[in-house]
Amino acid sequence: MIYLQHIVDELDEQLPDAPFVREGGSLLMMVGLPGTGKSSIVRGLNDTLPHIVVSTDAIRAKMRNQPTYTAKEMMLVYEVCYAIIEKRLNLGQRVVFDASNYLKARREYVASLAKSCGAPVATCYVQASQEAIGQRLAQRISGKKQTGDLSDADLSVYKWMVEAQEPITSEHLILDTTSTPAAALAKKLYAYWSRIEADAANDPNLQPPGWTSQFSSPD
Repeated sequence: MIYLQHIVDELDEQLPDAPFVREGGSLLMMVGLPGTGKSSIVRGLNDTLPHIVVSTDAIRAKMRNQPTYTAKEMMLVYEVCYAIIEKRLNLGQRVVFDASNYLKARREYVASLAKSCGAPVATCYVQASQEAIGQRLAQRISGKKQTGDLSDADLSVYKWMVEAQEPITSEHLILDTTSTPAAALAKKLYAYWSRIEADAANDPNLQPPGWTSQFSSPD
């Protein structure tokens, strides 16, 4: 536990700061397999909504020189991400969780973590045609990565994730990057996340701990 906290503190310090936006913060959870273009869309948000990005690819790269994508490694990476997300939400910041999030249990855990902080959760599922994904992953392995691509996931990782992924049953936005530029999709994501935050402002179930105390009468 001490070792994990040391990793969390060290990696959190390397992330940029973000302004306070609301008590309890706000979370955008990205969902999608390798090569679908999640990170490209996230980068398109940089000039619209101030936020910090907690990326499993970035965390994994900083923890290991040669990522293996084993179950043990993935569990540790996600635990570190969860801790950083909770810390930043409690600071009232917007957080983007950029990860495959292909398992329902992981998505539910992140959502419950955000709710405990009083943060609304916007969920975005990113998809693309198998042909487009294959081309992108081949380009990645050839050493011609796109700017900002930190992932080492190849076609073999994609194939087993396809078999393991579980569908999203809660409200979410679907974006397809097959032929639409990431910048255009980022605008749609901006509008969606903004609506989720606006709705949360009037939802008593999405308020930070202690919110009801402001309505209590003094003795």
